[in-house]
Amino acid sequence: MNTLKSNALKQQFVMDMELAGLAVSSRRTYLDAVENLIRYFWCSPADLTEQQVNEYLIEFHRSGPARGTFKIRRAALRLFFCNTLGHDWHMFKKK
Repeated sequence: MNTLKSNALKQQFVMDMELAGLAVSSRRTYLDAVENLIRYFWCSPADLTEQQVNEYLIEFHRSGPARGTFKIRRAALRLFFCNTLGHDWHMFKKK
């Protein structure tokens, strides 16, 4: 699975973003964030562990993105994993 295109998981994520009140442009940014994660691991994000996602975010942070870019990527993944997939991961409870 290399993208979230045309599947139930993507549709659920889109609905979750709409319910969260995200603007259309923000929804596209959030979808891009999850698709970047998928391309990084080359598997369904539903198969990833909390440790894998945490390590991914650490590597992304170390690559030097702007602070706002990092915060948006983290927020997108938090919404996806906590709301869409229903994970209760500790990593998204910390600030």
